[in-house]
Amino acid sequence: MLKIGHRGAPILAPENTLASFRQAITCGVDMIELDIQLTKDNQLVVFHDDDLSRIVGVNTRVEELTLAKLKEFDIGSSFDKDFKEERIPTLQEVIQLVKGQVKLNIELKPRVANREVLLRKLVVLLEEEQFKDKVIISSFNHWLLKDLKEIDSTIKTAILIASLPINPVKMIEDATADGIHPHHLVVTKELVAKVQKKGYFLNVWTVNNQVEVDKLQSYGVDGIITDNPGKY
Repeated sequence: MLKIGHRGAPILAPENTLASFRQAITCGVDMIELDIQLTKDNQLVVFHDDDLSRIVGVNTRVEELTLAKLKEFDIGSSFDKDFKEERIPTLQEVIQLVKGQVKLNIELKPRVANREVLLRKLVVLLEEEQFKDKVIISSFNHWLLKDLKEIDSTIKTAILIASLPINPVKMIEDATADGIHPHHLVVTKELVAKVQKKGYFLNVWTVNNQVEVDKLQSYGVDGIITDNPGKY
């Protein structure tokens, strides 16, 4: 069963930072889950929220600022002053950090203003870094994943779901995806068996207690996404 660090190791370091990703690697993860967005000048950066209010107290959207402006913000001090030097990383910086050590689960936000630009820049970057076979691209926007497959069918994708679908296999097939990432509360043994029988993988989010980990492992899930990779 794969151990996947949710935004790195956010129990130990600020989420979606290089420090968090280093901690996750130290914890022995197989994969790191992270979120990407486009900046105003069409650069791929790693950041979860649509705007900066929760992390730095600035009510401005990521897509409204250039990479240079975003790099000015301290995104570590809200976690602990020891991380005051942490800045919003680019996806390229993260890939270069983790290459040869772990794989990445890259989540695309459901609402994307410049979807064509984002998808094509993502594919080009993965090609340039020779990292295409080291990623799973996931999203709640299943059409976005289908669009990605039309650009490059070799990149692995997974649909994200928060509720139990009537026909999960059809949802995967409709998105031309390779797997499914359901919320842990909707996972059943039957769901796992049904999905895997058709040759698809199933990784579960976000699991933060041992009882749940043990249950999901008994179901035979392919991986768990956790905030505390040092513990589970």
